[in-house]
Amino acid sequence: MLEQTKEEIVKRPRWMVKGEKILDNYIITSLMSSITIYSLFFDDIRMISLTVHTDDIIFGITTFCFCAFAVEIIIASVVKQKYFLTFFFWLDVVSTLSMITDIGWIMDLMTGGGGSG
Repeated sequence: MLEQTKEEIVKRPRWMVKGEKILDNYIITSLMSSITIYSLFFDDIRMISLTVHTDDIIFGITTFCFCAFAVEIIIASVVKQKYFLTFFFWLDVVSTLSMITDIGWIMDLMTGGGGSG
């Protein structure tokens, strides 16, 4: 977290400070870290070791992860100072959008179907 002086924190509305504290809470951070690890590796694990019958379940979980990242970006853009349009904002946006290729339902619509397994 960027160092902030006490005056900068006081100038911000209370709900913004509270929202930033919620985003920086260890439970939220642990949840988002777990989701990150899932999204990095699980599509490869799905293709290597799971059957086609489990695809809908995995795609559902991946869709939830995509939505969680999108909500985190939106909330962070609103409550965190110096986040919106920074390098880390764009890194989060690009990495979240790259998850679309892991969601078979969306990829089937984009490519004309049939290529999830």
